[in-house]
Amino acid sequence: VLLSACQICVVVIQYCVRSSRFIKINTRLMHSSSSSLVIVAAVMGCIARSCAFVLAPKHLMTKKVSESIHDHGTILWLSNDDDDDAIDISITDNKMMGGGIRDKSFLEREIELISRLDPDHADNNAEYSDLQNQELVVSELWTIWYGERGPLNEQRLRSIEETLGDPSQWENVEQKYMELINEQCKSDGESKLNLCNWVEPANRLATLLYLMGRLKESKTWCEAILEAKPWHIGALSGIVMVCVQLRDEEGATKYIQMGLPNLSTEMRSARKAWVEKNVETATEQLLQLQSSNEIYEKISKAFSKEIVSTDDDSSSSWQ
Repeated sequence: VLLSACQICVVVIQYCVRSSRFIKINTRLMHSSSSSLVIVAAVMGCIARSCAFVLAPKHLMTKKVSESIHDHGTILWLSNDDDDDAIDISITDNKMMGGGIRDKSFLEREIELISRLDPDHADNNAEYSDLQNQELVVSELWTIWYGERGPLNEQRLRSIEETLGDPSQWENVEQKYMELINEQCKSDGESKLNLCNWVEPANRLATLLYLMGRLKESKTWCEAILEAKPWHIGALSGIVMVCVQLRDEEGATKYIQMGLPNLSTEMRSARKAWVEKNVETATEQLLQLQSSNEIYEKISKAFSKEIVSTDDDSSSSWQ
């Protein structure tokens, strides 16, 4: 009722303002009475829009927004049915969903670096040894993993890590890692984490849990990290250490085989196969990320059309 009343008032005041001959748009001269009307109109407009958001969300989405997008194994439905205020979002087969539109440049660079773990890759420095080239590539991979959520979040992560040397702080460190993980890897209203958003806080937490002797929890986090990034050499190394401590011979063997083969001549073919497999996996994730970004853009545009009120008379004083 309040919304309707405010909207009626706005329409009436708009008509009065537009009808006034005292408003000179081109010279920006207004008669004092017209100025008052404009101010009142603006206030009433703000009230109407505020009421729309607070009191009547369904009225802002009078048209059911429904999209079913099939692209790279992604299906998403977004709807607001008349009998349910909640927006129902169902997602399948896309690890890269969650967190809104994301910068794909980090993953693109990651793919380039994984490719260069092949010692014969053309972009490697011919003047360096295979080991030197590997060290350069791995160093940049760590830079990406720490910084893919921006410099401020990277600084937060590194500042937490500075306290790892003090066992008396470990409980507090664990809590801070979890806060960062939940903040960056959990969408609003979702209970599950999507570590594809940012794996490194989880990797640091897995390391902390290993140091604390909570080996099974550490292994669980390592497995989740490798589900998100199977090429994460830090997690691959860490989970082998955890399995050894757990005397899990089967697990240790499994993850040793998943690890990056060494640079020896005997392992060269295996290393190339590892690179090829993980480049393919990362490329699939890049396609999913591009798809999810397109979905979020479509959702954003759909809601904008419903929520943003436009005036057909672009030259009016109200506009």
